[in-house]
Amino acid sequence: MIGIVVLLAVLFVQPIRGYRAAQEELDRARVQLHQAREAKQRAVEERDALGTREMLVREARRRGYIFPGETPFSVGER
Repeated sequence: MIGIVVLLAVLFVQPIRGYRAAQEELDRARVQLHQAREAKQRAVEERDALGTREMLVREARRRGYIFPGETPFSVGER
């Protein structure tokens, strides 16, 4: 009788370990998926922001461009 109980216990240990390992792998995959979705959302928001006129004008001014009719001037160190 004790031998049967030990045999059953041994037979159940490996599947339980496999189940736990699979659950841990699933948890890691879920975390990675969540991080990837957040990164994608940030990239989409950045892409959309760069497409607005305000952002285009800001970037152009940062690079030194001006609108027709404006007078350029430079403030620099001496």
